[in-house]
Amino acid sequence: MKQYSRQFHWYRWLRILFLAIAGIIILINSDKSLDAILYLISAYLIGLALIALHDGWLLAKTHSDNTGPYATAVISIIMALLIFPIAHVLFPLLPILLGIILLINGVNQFFNARVNRKYINVTPWLDYLYSILLIVLGITLVFNPFDMLRLFFRLLGVGLIGLAIMEFINTRLYK
Repeated sequence: MKQYSRQFHWYRWLRILFLAIAGIIILINSDKSLDAILYLISAYLIGLALIALHDGWLLAKTHSDNTGPYATAVISIIMALLIFPIAHVLFPLLPILLGIILLINGVNQFFNARVNRKYINVTPWLDYLYSILLIVLGITLVFNPFDMLRLFFRLLGVGLIGLAIMEFINTRLYK
């Protein structure tokens, strides 16, 4: 049990480090942070692979037939190598894809609010407002008139730093 707890903390500390560094990089220089973030993601995947290899080695010492950690390690290494070509192809499509996803989600939220109105005798104005905001945000991202992607990257950076802080607090609480 102690070994499992130690492995869990290794994964948690790797995640905290990744979130904090990615958030700071995005917040400081969101325009030129793509390559740095890709290197960071690649390093995270390699770290994940090393931890998984260690898990596999420990399981092999106990004569276990579990090969899951080795598969995780191989997949992580392959993803770390493929992340650069794939990301540079998909990055220009990110605002459009994100906009379409938000647009579809907003329309879905709107119709769900209307359907739920049949069962609940209350007009869901907040659900309507939320869905309209999602639709407007989706349309804005699809057409990208104000270069909204920079704002989202900065908000993403702040969010990642917040997640790192919350992970750190949880690590201290659940020792």
